[in-house]
Amino acid sequence: MKFLPLSRLDTADHLVTPQEFFDIEGGSPALSLMMDFRQHHPHAISASMPALWAASLMETEQVDCKLVVDHQREFIGLLTQERLSEQSLIAAQAKFGIDRKSLTVADLMLPRSAMPALNYDDLVRATVADLVATLREAGEPYCLVRDNAHHQIRGLISVGELSARLHQQVSLKPQVSVLKVLDAHG
Repeated sequence: MKFLPLSRLDTADHLVTPQEFFDIEGGSPALSLMMDFRQHHPHAISASMPALWAASLMETEQVDCKLVVDHQREFIGLLTQERLSEQSLIAAQAKFGIDRKSLTVADLMLPRSAMPALNYDDLVRATVADLVATLREAGEPYCLVRDNAHHQIRGLISVGELSARLHQQVSLKPQVSVLKVLDAHG
């Protein structure tokens, strides 16, 4: 065994984020853009948490989405900044007939059944260009990654994160997807 040299940080040293690098391009492996839950603990929030608390928490943590879990820590949906918008809060208040402070994360989340999912094995063989084309055509800002062989929700892909890593805006096809229609009626 050997000891590694230790040093102090220099004032010029700063924290880095993946967005600072230009190492992702169309031919890069699509897996490089997946938040892999085997490597990173997912941002999760309880379905019963008051929606206004969740909004404050997400703003403080500077995250654009959180997985929603039930009391057994099972994944049941996705909460996004868009679903916490003023317009969404007003619509939920009218739909449920309750005041704003009584709204919960479960009232505003996108249910698990409405989320698109890619197969992990397909993603392994895909490029970033393939992934961009798929998400653009689907018109969905978030996509789960499912490991069919192990029945696991393996990861999450965010078009916002994808755009930041590519240093270009990935625009989604402006269409009403089947999943959005189902969500509106469910």
